Amino acid sequence: MTQRKTRVLLDLTLALRGYSGIPQDTRLLYKTLSLCPELEVTGLLYPAAVRFRRHKFCGPSASRAERLANQACFLWAMNEPPSAGGSLPRRVARRLSAELAARTNTRAATEETDATAFRQTLWRSVFAQSLSPDDMSLLQGGRFRFMNISSEAMHRRVVLNRSPIRLDTNGYDFFIVQTARPMRITPGTQQLVRYHDMIPVMQADTTPHLRDIRWHHHSIAQSIGSYFVCNSEPTRENLVDVYPELRDRSTTIPYMLSDAFRPEANEAMVNSIIRSRRSSATGGGSQRRARRRSPRYIMGVSTLEPRKNFAGLIQAFNMVRFRKPVARTFPNLKLLIVGSPGWKFEPILRSMRELVAHGDIIHLESVTAEELRVLYSQAEALVYPSHAEGFGFPPLEAMQCDLPVIASDIPEHRWVLGDAAMYCNSYDVNSIADSIQRLLASDESALLRRELIDRGRERIERYALERCREQWMELLDRLSAGRPAVADELSAESQSHFVAHGPMDRAA
Repeated sequence: MTQRKTRVLLDLTLALRGYSGIPQDTRLLYKTLSLCPELEVTGLLYPAAVRFRRHKFCGPSASRAERLANQACFLWAMNEPPSAGGSLPRRVARRLSAELAARTNTRAATEETDATAFRQTLWRSVFAQSLSPDDMSLLQGGRFRFMNISSEAMHRRVVLNRSPIRLDTNGYDFFIVQTARPMRITPGTQQLVRYHDMIPVMQADTTPHLRDIRWHHHSIAQSIGSYFVCNSEPTRENLVDVYPELRDRSTTIPYMLSDAFRPEANEAMVNSIIRSRRSSATGGGSQRRARRRSPRYIMGVSTLEPRKNFAGLIQAFNMVRFRKPVARTFPNLKLLIVGSPGWKFEPILRSMRELVAHGDIIHLESVTAEELRVLYSQAEALVYPSHAEGFGFPPLEAMQCDLPVIASDIPEHRWVLGDAAMYCNSYDVNSIADSIQRLLASDESALLRRELIDRGRERIERYALERCREQWMELLDRLSAGRPAVADELSAESQSHFVAHGPMDRAA
């Protein structure tokens, strides 16, 4: 007798929003669970923003042609969010429409789609930014459902203290959402929240909008009955500190890494990437003639936003490049920043523009995983001095490409990177600069570089897809059997894989 597969409904909507971080984890989690023969995974997609008209799916008597045309309209709208601009009457009408939707939409309608017919659109929209082209085969027999309630409508409904949207999950054993998204699901389905960080509350000054703080709190408060799967043990500790009732309903399973990153000796491609991906945000889109040789550079990789501490990185770079040991070893050292403007980014851009104009900083945007792999492989170091993280992909991606890492000395980095990184004080530009000099131009530089590369190669094995898949299956098996996963037991097992031994101290 064939054993019934465990059925999982997986929220994929955040995969529509960018390259790294939460979108990347969303894509990789889909791949991880889809490769488990014991699971039947259905991806759930819905729009980010409210439109004037809520999408209406076809009735049961519709022909296949009518249904495909209807779902094609849904996909188009999902990929083309309504403009935030327009005339004042149009902006007012849109806001009123959003408020009305939040107050009146109480039940979500869903419809299964033909993944084969829309395979290419789904791939480009949801998966291509992180997964290998070989992974496109996952969509051939994949299952996907569309939902006609937007993230914005759910957001507004939570902040207004309205009852959660009702979603029919009949037949599914688990519903996994990225970040807490309160929904009233069908009894018999267990909801798991992939929880990423407490930054909106703990780092309020770096949060883009006041409503994000309210949303973060209310969505967790309305999801207390869910099970929280955190990306690192420090993230879980922060969650439990604020919401102690979640101590026995939370565990830690880290992000898994993409196989798109590996060493690639292709120095000739660096200048081509720089020319084609140069950002216009800092006025560097049309200046600087082509170089014959690729520059020597250190890297900063992230969305441009306050907690990533680009201001500190830029100050430290501008300081260390004039120090004699560095200037002698790297007479024309550059800082290559890969990242698009996120929020509260204007001070960062202002601090960059003059150095970009002189060619000392190179600012790139919309870099693909394949291009980023080349840039990592040819760099001297990744410097990642963020003030706060939940996990942090770029340091591990750099390690996959044999690039030494300097990271801020925060609990999340210590837990994720262990002894495979150098650490600095993110609030002290001298500490950041000293770490860069120690790695690039000191008596111990060659040995230190070799040690960091070797430790990095060992460290990334802990985030292999196969290892993370085992942890997810253990959790789902426990919950399926009616045995609540013992948070402390699972977290201790996770920590046994990730604890650091003799981490490198900050540069003196």
